[in-house]
Amino acid sequence: MRRSWSWIRAGAGACLIAATLAPSASAAAADDPAAAVRGPVVVVGVPGLTWQDVQPGLTPALWRLAGRSSVAAMTDRTGEGDARRAAGWLTFNTGSRARADVEPRVLPDPTVPGQLERLHAVNRSGAYRSQVGALGDALHRARRTVATVGGAGAVLGAMSGDGRVDSRDPTVAAALQHADVVVVELPQLYDVDRQDTRAVHDALSQIDTGVATALQALPGNASLLVAGVSDAASGRAPLHVAMAAGPTFGPGRLSSASTGRAGVVQLIDVAPTVLWLTGAPVPTAMLGVHWSPLPDHASTASRLSALVELDQRSAANIQAGTWYDRAVAWVALLYVVATITAWAWRRASLPLVVSTVIASVPVAGWLAQLVPWWHVGTWPLAPLTALFAGAIGSAAAFGPWSRHDRWRAAAFVGAVTAAVIIVDAATGSPLSLDAPFGDNPIVAGRFHGIGNVAFALLGAGTLMLSAAVVRGSSPRRAAATVVGLGAVALLVDGLPGLGDDFGGVLGLLPAVAVLALVVSKVRFSWRYPFGALLATVMTAAAFALYDYTRPPSERTHLGRFIGQIADGSAWTVVARKFGSSTATFMGGAPRWIVVVWLVLGLATYVGHRRGWLSLRAAVDHRVAGGLLAALLVLAVLGAGFNDSGLSITAFAFYVAAPLLVPLVEPVSEVPPPPSMLREIGDPGLSRS
Repeated sequence: MRRSWSWIRAGAGACLIAATLAPSASAAAADDPAAAVRGPVVVVGVPGLTWQDVQPGLTPALWRLAGRSSVAAMTDRTGEGDARRAAGWLTFNTGSRARADVEPRVLPDPTVPGQLERLHAVNRSGAYRSQVGALGDALHRARRTVATVGGAGAVLGAMSGDGRVDSRDPTVAAALQHADVVVVELPQLYDVDRQDTRAVHDALSQIDTGVATALQALPGNASLLVAGVSDAASGRAPLHVAMAAGPTFGPGRLSSASTGRAGVVQLIDVAPTVLWLTGAPVPTAMLGVHWSPLPDHASTASRLSALVELDQRSAANIQAGTWYDRAVAWVALLYVVATITAWAWRRASLPLVVSTVIASVPVAGWLAQLVPWWHVGTWPLAPLTALFAGAIGSAAAFGPWSRHDRWRAAAFVGAVTAAVIIVDAATGSPLSLDAPFGDNPIVAGRFHGIGNVAFALLGAGTLMLSAAVVRGSSPRRAAATVVGLGAVALLVDGLPGLGDDFGGVLGLLPAVAVLALVVSKVRFSWRYPFGALLATVMTAAAFALYDYTRPPSERTHLGRFIGQIADGSAWTVVARKFGSSTATFMGGAPRWIVVVWLVLGLATYVGHRRGWLSLRAAVDHRVAGGLLAALLVLAVLGAGFNDSGLSITAFAFYVAAPLLVPLVEPVSEVPPPPSMLREIGDPGLSRS
């Protein structure tokens, strides 16, 4: 126990060191590359503009600008979900996901006191507590002036908290005579019927002319940002145009610490970018982070083609999700029905290969991203998932390691599942982006690292592998193996730049601790749960504090959360995530998948209690019990500390439950209950 406390003290010391280093690192980050080249900033907001609209023959000015700019696909997610014009401009203004609560074609007038107060009230009570007027207020505090040109939406984007801007000018050239920041709206495309080709071309021609006019008015030290600030008045939500040109930005791609992915940014990043370029402090209420340029020497056509494909891929993923989620839930249901039916008939469990294939379905959804199925529609996703799941499951069931030991089949599937998630995180998460149950840029929940479902797969796979490989080991060696494998998973899951998953650490470390304690065969003491809790909190804090020591432009949500604790806004984040978690109990495929696993668990428990089912002879009861306890801890804490809620429970057991079933077998002859034995007497005694 003394050794345990020494490790705890060492961890606490590391946290304190990280905390003391944080201020100096933050101060060093103040020296940003935009400081030496500050000039006026012009933002051209074009509601509804996508990269499909930017073509050399149709929009020549935008095409040429894209060639010398840093570019990205931008998600316009707002507090209302899809971004219509008013909500999009308010999200731009607040640097957070704002709400307008008006019809798509209605634009509030902030100069009318009643309408402005309603916008404040709607956002004060919203999930993100967005501060209306945040951009204008921040610019004025830094003694910067702001003007608007064009459509009335620009006022919503540039205004201060009282609904005003410094001036409204007829042209960009006139505004630049007295303003440090100019916000322009070109709304011609917003309300156009996309099926009317001529109307679309006319709107794009006017927009292109407006951008060309703005370019002519820019001085040499000015920065120009072009952003598709909202979706169209109707239709699906796509990814939008994001361009940045000027002394700080050259030909290449854009990124942001809010996405952590090259070529993908968010609408909430635009206001922090404006403030960064003008040298004004960014309010902590803004959730976005300024755009950063990434040099890229590819041609304009290839860079823009990649952005168009990303939008098509993300849209296809959303479209496929409507039926793919149901299909995955039905697979789990049919498996459970078939398993319980086989047990009821006192027959052997389903063939091992069936269980291993079912357990491989979740990771197969990630591997399906290796094939560009979205080029031909959504239908290839199902056969690709079946193909990869079949390959992994067959290798697990029929491999030489599994012929006489079902634990090894479980180890194989668990190892492949965990390895895919680890390798994906280590290589920038290319498979997680747009994977089924993964991260979608249009939805904008997460863009990099290990998402919630990926965490469930990593945790379940690691626990299954750990339990399978420690059979027959000495208690000390078994515990060391579990801790070693768990440590690898924790590092990958929690480190910024890899998994970047704060909630995952809070769920995974206690689960690993439970399994390690069980296989070590130590006598239970209440000190162990307390020690595991303390170690979990310190580990999560260490990851967050380490991230906080990095420059603000590089921090992930882990480090930003430390800042939110300091300014008191952390509770808003916690409340929002808790609300998202509890919402999963009310609907969605994961809820039904959890119900299916609960039915299977109840059937197994009743069958075992009545003597109908038993663990196979080769199964170590202690290890199996420890594994089940660890999985339950992972499922419960994972759901509680992550905003995906029951999705984590559902997919942790999607991997584990089919691998646990083959460890159980029906009893061929069910012994009579003890009450019946007392009534008929013991035959052996009567003969004597």
